[in-house]
Amino acid sequence: MKYLETGEFVKTQPTMGINRGETIRIEKLEINIWDMGGQDDFRVLWPEVNEKSDGVVFVVDKNDVMKFEEAYKAFQEIVEHQIHDDVIVLVLLHKADLPEGMDRSRFIQEFGLVDLPFKWACYETSAKTGQNIFESFKWFFEQLKEG
Repeated sequence: MKYLETGEFVKTQPTMGINRGETIRIEKLEINIWDMGGQDDFRVLWPEVNEKSDGVVFVVDKNDVMKFEEAYKAFQEIVEHQIHDDVIVLVLLHKADLPEGMDRSRFIQEFGLVDLPFKWACYETSAKTGQNIFESFKWFFEQLKEG
């Protein structure tokens, strides 16, 4: 989110709990951003926000193979129990600036994105280089506007 706001890399700390972020207005669309920490202790707070959302952005560190299964389970919990059928889902395969990690096509298959009943997209992104940050959120905002 900081890259969207500033257009450059800003070093941040991991989110602890839920942070009410910015409200972005684009034409007739008003988007309230909630940054929700991924730690186990805070996941009980997710349904309260997700169940009222028109869109979800789920960020996965493409280089942290050790947490892939944990991220997959958390994502499945969201899509199976916390969001309604017409929600827009944007998955960011983050830290694309690093040389290692899972590639996008393999990730889409292993994360089960092709089977989702929702409108979704998956982008490889980097907050350090800006890779696909604006493009991914442009897609997301356009989908929300159409809905």
